[in-house]
Amino acid sequence: MKLQKFARGFKKAMAMVMILTMVVANFTPVYAEELPELEFLFGVREGFEGIGGTVEWQGEDRSIRIDFLGYVIILFTESPEISVDGDYFPLETGVIFIDNRAFLTMRDVMRMEIALMGGTLETFYLTEEARDIVLYDFNYAINFILENSPWDSVIYRRLGINFDMYVEMFREFIENMIPLESPALPGIFPIREGTDARSLAANYLISLLAFEFSQPLQGIGHIGPRDLELYRMQLTGMLRSYHGAEMSPEMREYLGLRLAAFIHPAAIWFYGEYEVDLYGEDHPFPDVPGNIITEILVPGEVAYLRINTFMANPEYDDNTTLPFLQEIRDFDHLIIDVRGNMGGLAGYFDEFIIRRLISEPVEFPGGEFFRAGDAAMATMNALIQVLENMEPDEYAVTEIMYVGKMPAAEFVEQRGMVYFNPDDLARLDYVIYSRSRIAPSDDSIGFGGEIWLLIDHMSMSASVNAALSVMAIGGTLVGTNTSGVLGPMHMYTTLPNTGIIWRLDIGYIADAYGRSLEVYGVAPHFTNLPGLDALETALVLITMSE
Repeated sequence: MKLQKFARGFKKAMAMVMILTMVVANFTPVYAEELPELEFLFGVREGFEGIGGTVEWQGEDRSIRIDFLGYVIILFTESPEISVDGDYFPLETGVIFIDNRAFLTMRDVMRMEIALMGGTLETFYLTEEARDIVLYDFNYAINFILENSPWDSVIYRRLGINFDMYVEMFREFIENMIPLESPALPGIFPIREGTDARSLAANYLISLLAFEFSQPLQGIGHIGPRDLELYRMQLTGMLRSYHGAEMSPEMREYLGLRLAAFIHPAAIWFYGEYEVDLYGEDHPFPDVPGNIITEILVPGEVAYLRINTFMANPEYDDNTTLPFLQEIRDFDHLIIDVRGNMGGLAGYFDEFIIRRLISEPVEFPGGEFFRAGDAAMATMNALIQVLENMEPDEYAVTEIMYVGKMPAAEFVEQRGMVYFNPDDLARLDYVIYSRSRIAPSDDSIGFGGEIWLLIDHMSMSASVNAALSVMAIGGTLVGTNTSGVLGPMHMYTTLPNTGIIWRLDIGYIADAYGRSLEVYGVAPHFTNLPGLDALETALVLITMSE
């Protein structure tokens, strides 16, 4: 029962993240007769199909049906309302048609999100004392970004946002104690009861950071607060590892740097006390039914495997994945689809997919750049100690062959990384460079056919790492450039008064020429052919290769 409740909460959290990211990518400024002024409208079909949903026009009652993450959403066009799994909710404007395309306003998308999450739309206020608390913690979060990462430069180049001006806009918003209308989703982000200054500040700041500040920055550096479910999942995983019997002193120190934010008294106040079964065998990430989709496209020749998210229990997924891989081991082609997969467990793909496909060890060169902030340097030095003292382990997914550290500018010059952005390089001080090796698993199928990976702009975080791994084993990428958000080396800090946990990627990764993967993502070998999506393009390429 506990796991079922946990999985439902996780589904809501994942839906929220996917919708918010989809919103950022698909809002378009439009003038419409139905609207009094310029409005940012959201394309319903483009948005939901872009994150794996299906959209269907139902002519009998002139409604739009959306199937998304197990939800059935009905948008009614004759009245401003929406149905989510049979429950009805009012919209403000309702569906707007422009050139036979369905749109929603930003405020109505917010109402749709609230309906999915089971929350309400509330207005949060500040007293003068609460304002001072919010300002202190907001400035603390901003300083953490600037001291430990180069993302202000990346944000400007990728999004056209002047970070200093952007921050100042929010700072003035707080200083003027402007009421904040925002979703109240207590199952996703904690809502503190009470009218004391600290509770008012925490409710206001989590809403500001989660729904206003972080969303336009989606795709860069995992900048943002931890939600309740991720807090509990990560706390469970880290505490079990930290108290595990077999852990080197170096790894315990490294893990302790991350764990400190999660057990900080302020974080426990904000997220609430949570009892962790230190010796439980259930995976911290939930079982997600339907996460793995398999299909034989051409018997004996072409197989298809889709992974919707890496934010799931890979051992549960493996009940589907392993038998399928064993079934298609002699096929000529395997198409793996991570379009719309926004990431999750970093080691999921290498351990449960790559190691199953390869028949010989594969080497991976690596290099992560760091800014010499206190948190970044502490993490980098602890990581070096872990890697240098790591003993060979036949059960390890990755074997570290060597690791080193040197000044960033010297490394860039030595490697001839001629396209390294000078503004980024000026903000980076050191690089950890390494070479690792991944070996086939005991149950490897030794796949000898061609591997095709489908990617798009919604392939983020662990999906970007999946793209790099497929390239390393000689596979072919098809689709459009991935997002960034690699989530290489990252750190957490606790905002000292409100207890909100703030995540930031502190490791910066560039390709062999110096181009930032946060700015450009990973480019496919083949972009989508005109009028075709990535799967259709891959099938055409397979046909042409035979």
